[in-house]
Amino acid sequence: MNKQRLFYQLLVGMFLMSMSLFAQDESELLGDPDNGKKIFTGQCAACHKLDKKAIGPALGGVAERRDMDWIIAWTRNNAQLRASGDKDAIAIFEEYNGSLMPAFEYLSEQDVKDIVAYTMAGAKPKPSPDDDKITTTEVGGDSDDGSIWIILGLAIFLIVLIAILVKVKNTLKVIKGDPTSSLLEDASVFTKVAVRNRKVITLFTIVVAIFLLNQLYWSLMSIGVEEGYQPEQPIAFSHKLHAGDNQIDCQYCHYGAEKGKHSNIPSVSVCMNCHQYVQEGPKHGEKEIDKIYAAVGFDRETSQYIEGYEKKPVKWVRIHNLPDLAYFSHAQHVNAGNIECQTCHGPVEEMEEVYQYSPLTMGWCINCHRETEVDTKENGYYEEMHEKLKAKHGTDKITVDMIGGLECGKCHY
Repeated sequence: MNKQRLFYQLLVGMFLMSMSLFAQDESELLGDPDNGKKIFTGQCAACHKLDKKAIGPALGGVAERRDMDWIIAWTRNNAQLRASGDKDAIAIFEEYNGSLMPAFEYLSEQDVKDIVAYTMAGAKPKPSPDDDKITTTEVGGDSDDGSIWIILGLAIFLIVLIAILVKVKNTLKVIKGDPTSSLLEDASVFTKVAVRNRKVITLFTIVVAIFLLNQLYWSLMSIGVEEGYQPEQPIAFSHKLHAGDNQIDCQYCHYGAEKGKHSNIPSVSVCMNCHQYVQEGPKHGEKEIDKIYAAVGFDRETSQYIEGYEKKPVKWVRIHNLPDLAYFSHAQHVNAGNIECQTCHGPVEEMEEVYQYSPLTMGWCINCHRETEVDTKENGYYEEMHEKLKAKHGTDKITVDMIGGLECGKCHY
């Protein structure tokens, strides 16, 4: 009897253990959903969605429809799986018009399980209301320094103080039996006395001159200096996501930087090279990408361009802008100077929204020319000139200012 009871207790225990395992999240049993999300976003999201068909089939809950060994074989080398005669693999290939899926042989079996765990969890990022707010506060400074309010407050304080003093004076006159005077009368007497006193006039002139010269100096210094300028853009484009996380080269979008004077604003067609397939962002979802589609007339449901659609340009706000009197060639600096974009534009790969990182003043450019060394290696055409410059300046280091980098005509002509 005891043996039978023990046997039944073991059966009940095994049943409870099995139920507890099934009660766990199936995605956790497969792998790490967080790691799967990272791989999915970087490798799969261009062609696959979790909840609907795109270039390829929807992957949400794929483990419920396919065996894990089959999923691993398909992901790592679907061409090899089709070649083996697998009917399911061939059917999917034909259903999606022969769209070729690259082989991901560098992904381990556990990586694939992590991806499947993510698709089972269905942990799609949901943008919060705060994510849609684009901050326009300038970096490195306040939008209003409050100086006008300080001056206004002091002026009001002085007027009140003068009124109180006049009131006190009139009260004393009443006590003494003398006739009282108004504020304007007292001010008139004060003005007449001040005008006749040369010391007062001299002091007043000096104070006014200092104030006006100070305002003139800062006004002149502020011309063209917009360090920290960060305007609101029509589309919340993240350089951190594109240039940082996805490591897209700056010149893929700004291809004019190595070819001419200007570093062009990329056309929407450049955006569509990727976003024809990547139709949802990790932060703003579909909202910002839909603005790109609205500009070119792209239907996300059919993944086709709308015939006869009148295209609308995206009105980007220019951030870096030099005055017309200054000539600057991007191509010369990028090609001949081998200058990295970050030298002038700062760590754009870390910026959610780009702002003017450097002051871009004349003095800033001149200092750069004085400090930047010219690369003389394997440059035989200028070898003789470089040797003369080294002898002239008594150094092996040749900087840009030594080859004419401080000549006015280089930038102003």
